[in-house]
Amino acid sequence: MSHLQRLWRSPEAWLLLSNLLSRLLGFVVSLLVSRLAGVSALGLYSGLLITAASPTTPVSAVLANNATMLSARHHGQATVWALLWAQWPAWLWGLLLAALGCASMLHASTLISSGMLPVAMVLWVTAGLVLGQLLTHTVVGVYHGSDLSRRASWVTSATTVVALLSAYPVLHWWGLQGIVVQAMCVALLPGLWMCTLAWREQAGGVARAPAQGLSAESFQQFRKAWPNMLATVLNNGTNWLACIYLAERFHGHAGLGVVAISLQWMALMQLPVSSWGGRVMRALSLAHLEGPANFKHEMRRQLWRCAWVSLLGGGAVLAVSPWVADLYRVERQTLFWMLAFNAFATVLAGINVVYERVFFCLGTQRPWLWWSGAAYVIQLAVTWLFIPQAIQAVAVGNVVACLAVSVGVTIYLWRKGYLGRGA
Repeated sequence: MSHLQRLWRSPEAWLLLSNLLSRLLGFVVSLLVSRLAGVSALGLYSGLLITAASPTTPVSAVLANNATMLSARHHGQATVWALLWAQWPAWLWGLLLAALGCASMLHASTLISSGMLPVAMVLWVTAGLVLGQLLTHTVVGVYHGSDLSRRASWVTSATTVVALLSAYPVLHWWGLQGIVVQAMCVALLPGLWMCTLAWREQAGGVARAPAQGLSAESFQQFRKAWPNMLATVLNNGTNWLACIYLAERFHGHAGLGVVAISLQWMALMQLPVSSWGGRVMRALSLAHLEGPANFKHEMRRQLWRCAWVSLLGGGAVLAVSPWVADLYRVERQTLFWMLAFNAFATVLAGINVVYERVFFCLGTQRPWLWWSGAAYVIQLAVTWLFIPQAIQAVAVGNVVACLAVSVGVTIYLWRKGYLGRGA
């Protein structure tokens, strides 16, 4: 088999391409909005996306991981459509939680009253973003667990390519209203498309009784995952306070801009690991079913893999940091140290991605919640202490938080026998 054939058949390669296209879409749209509609319009656009994602991500991540675990366990015993249908009780509860959180954030913000978009449009676009993220992440989770990762990547990649090609015409002809509607469509369409594919292939599938049993199992997993959801809520809230509130309070909009640039490029550093999250979850789930020895071996393999890939991604971005600074017209040294700390945090975050999924497989997430909560308190304290002196305090606080989680969880798993020579 040639190298190109191996790449074509590799789910990891397609997942990486899909995520890369998504990141590219974010870069392109942000640049176009800033140049064609102005910085204020970019602030509103980004604010809507962040407001929709902040309360939704904790729920969508849990739904996706649970869907992957359930599908991996029952792959071959139930159709993809039955596995999708089994997610609806947990999904509806997740939608309720995300909607309440998003409504609260909209009420506390000035996005609705900005005057740049009609109030009704702000509300239904935000609702579409929340709905789309929950739907697409859940469906992709089922596809990962059913060993259909390539198909999921094809659908999301096709949607993103269409959005990339149409971004400039949409913004040119319909302005800010058109581009926010496009963002909503990008969130919704992949999930709807994959649901349609699964529904068309349901002929000869399982009966409704097994599907109902799967629904009960799915909802039970969702109930057990509340510590993980709470940990992610704390993470998002901490990041907002540290990266947005404190940065703007002590360094103004210029400092906030540097933070936004560094976070955008940090997302690029994390691209491989964030692309493979579903595959990591599947590999750990299957290894856990095979017994403790296989699970420990797979955990160590994934830790090593994610750490090295994250190191390479961080080093690559750091190497081009002078050109990145010139592109955005910011001071080179300031951005270099921001990206350097973010590169270190990326390696630690890659390790923590594996640890988070390990706790899913072990069925106990309270330790993850406690260590995460402690890390967020430390992050806020470090950022608050040093932010008056330098904007780099935002990145330093993030590094310290990631390090606290990595060290704490490593010690916990070592004591439980999952790490170490005897593991």
